[in-house]
Amino acid sequence: MTFQRPSTAARRTPLRAAMIRFLNRDLPLDRMIQPRLLWPLYLSPWLILIHLLNPSPIWILLVITLLGVYAASYYWVRRQTGTINLERRRRGSMLVAGDSLQEEFILHNEGILPLLWLEFDDDSYLPGYNPSQVVGCGPNQKYTWRAEATCEQRGVFRLGPHRLSCGDPFGLFRVEIQGRNSEALLVYPRVAQLPPMEMPRGALVGRDRRRRPLAGDDRSPVVRGYRPGDSLRHIHWPSTAHRGDLMVSEVEAEPSGDLWIVLDLNAAAHVGSGPASTLEYAIVLAASLTAELLSGGDRRAVGLLASGTGPSGPLSITVPPLPGKGHLWQVLAALAPAQTGDTPLDALLRHNRDILGRGQTVVVVTPDLQATSAAWMAELLHLRRAGVVGSALLVTPADTDADTDTDTGTGADTDPVTGKEMVEEVLRDLLIRHEIQAQFLQAGTPLRASLTYRRRRTILRTTPTGGVVVQEIEEEVG
Repeated sequence: MTFQRPSTAARRTPLRAAMIRFLNRDLPLDRMIQPRLLWPLYLSPWLILIHLLNPSPIWILLVITLLGVYAASYYWVRRQTGTINLERRRRGSMLVAGDSLQEEFILHNEGILPLLWLEFDDDSYLPGYNPSQVVGCGPNQKYTWRAEATCEQRGVFRLGPHRLSCGDPFGLFRVEIQGRNSEALLVYPRVAQLPPMEMPRGALVGRDRRRRPLAGDDRSPVVRGYRPGDSLRHIHWPSTAHRGDLMVSEVEAEPSGDLWIVLDLNAAAHVGSGPASTLEYAIVLAASLTAELLSGGDRRAVGLLASGTGPSGPLSITVPPLPGKGHLWQVLAALAPAQTGDTPLDALLRHNRDILGRGQTVVVVTPDLQATSAAWMAELLHLRRAGVVGSALLVTPADTDADTDTDTGTGADTDPVTGKEMVEEVLRDLLIRHEIQAQFLQAGTPLRASLTYRRRRTILRTTPTGGVVVQEIEEEVG
């Protein structure tokens, strides 16, 4: 990034603009000298005119002093433009929501003149992070300071660019140095330990391998009634003749063990804000479920489907299923910038039917608890007929001062039942009726961090006598 020198031309007089061009000749575009106080310099012609009208050594001394001060100040800042450099270092390469971002700044003054003051102004975009400072540095020395902030939320942020500003002792000129580099900062969503839950595994678990039959899928000894979409070559004719209705044999397809996590990012389904919102909690659940399945003994291959919005517009997330703990970071990177969009969950499932193969498993993570509008259940039933086993991980809103419903029609006293509990119970019954395995988790419920590590950091403690004691502590971060 460079300075746009003509940006303030509308406020400059022709004389001031010409002086700025003169002051910045042969300087790099990222370094600029700005005059801060010019009106004393404009007195020089008047002092010379007064001397011509009324000759006196005082006027000449004033002119020489005035021009000498400006020349010395300009020499000071001109030397500093080429001797000031800033180095910034970030500690740690991966950050999860809740981690601390630590940056170290090293100011180098390679000149023979002291740096009386320097203002560091940072343009980083990270909530709660402001490393801007005013520091000083002696000649041929360096000054180091650190800045730290807690990454409260996941997402894609920016570190830098920055600006450095300093000046001469008289405050006549100002040097501005623009840092050219900026760094993208990716904060992954938090991974937590989920409560015990039973996930469907399709026909077989992924590690149960058997030889693929040459003739295709094996027929099962179990027969059932014919459903629309069943292949006619699977009709079990003896049972059909015996019962008088079309009966088909169940097919034992060789499963791949793949599991798809389908995350609902429809804005109409989410409520709340902050860490206790259903959006953030659903993303934590999706990330945590991925980590649990990838690190478990079954060695499942896990993929991710979602449709929402990102920093640059609509965001479609399709992470193919892969095994191994290293695949977790691909899923977390896809979840980090995700925000709500306008794609309903049923439309997301319907548009991705072609990639959900027979023998795979689908786990839906959604806060949509409205039984009347849960069209996604119909899509799960459709996928079941196609050989895809489905289940749901439902996120209920955090506790609020919601209105309670009481039964006063008969005049009997009854325990108040919230509308949320009634909707949840109706939906639970509907899922049980359709044999869709489901589990409910309330947004805001504390979950223990799963990705943790131990680190050492230095803290400074003051003593009652005014001294400082340096102490190193070790802590677990998650």
